[in-house]
Amino acid sequence: MYKYKNIRLTDNIEEANCVTHSGKFHVDDVISTVFIGKIIDEVTLIRIPNINDKNLTNKLVYDIGLGEFDHHQKNRNGKRENGIYYSSIGLLWKKFGKKYLEKIKAKNIEKTFEYMDNELIQYIDATDNMQFEYLKSKTSPDFVKLYNPNWNEDISEDEAFINAIRMADEFWHVYIKYAIAEVEATEIILEKMKNCKECYLILEKEMPYKKAVNSCKNNLKYIIFKSRREGYDVRIVDNKSQFKNEIVKEGDTKRIKELTGVNDLIYVDNRGKLCCTETLEGAITLIKYNESV
Repeated sequence: MYKYKNIRLTDNIEEANCVTHSGKFHVDDVISTVFIGKIIDEVTLIRIPNINDKNLTNKLVYDIGLGEFDHHQKNRNGKRENGIYYSSIGLLWKKFGKKYLEKIKAKNIEKTFEYMDNELIQYIDATDNMQFEYLKSKTSPDFVKLYNPNWNEDISEDEAFINAIRMADEFWHVYIKYAIAEVEATEIILEKMKNCKECYLILEKEMPYKKAVNSCKNNLKYIIFKSRREGYDVRIVDNKSQFKNEIVKEGDTKRIKELTGVNDLIYVDNRGKLCCTETLEGAITLIKYNESV
């Protein structure tokens, strides 16, 4: 039978400890299987068309059977305050998400749990429940369905399912790592913002800052951080502001240096939201120039 890491498929209901539906798979049952593999040491999964008259003692059943982790009941199986109904991954995350985050030693359990649900899980739920009105410009790995066998492919459903699991597991690994990093960054930046008396904030390195900035009303207009390319980035975080047109439209770096007095200027973005300098001092001087009347 097919296997990936600690997830093994079986056709024997007696040896299975997890049960889901067979046939065409979707992002919900695939991501649910990946997540279950994070909270159970060994997953022996059977994919079957129905569970009528099956012995389900000590088995985790999901996306089938109208139970705790299914959402195909007449009235579905609960919904969030924003109207998005739970699918299997949402139900599993709601029950086991915090335990999983404890297991992987995430620093901020509550906020990382909420981040994952707000930024990813609920959109998988919306996708599976066909609530497409919630999905504009949102992340949902619906491409998982592309791993189903094509009409002209000689591949079994189980092999295709394991291929989908392999890809979805990598997606999960990258996403949870990013979620933890962004939650930690937001906490660090919010703390720095408390003591910030200038209109700019200096970060030791590039960090995701938008959630922190958007959640806190103050006079912050710029963020400076060490660029991954060279020098320092100066980014405008106030939606109403931009760098002066006289330097954005100029195009000649030498002339911009003369105008601003920033001799180590590297780059000015033509949208007026980003500039780069060689030094931190140059970045601060550029901001002071931009704030001058």
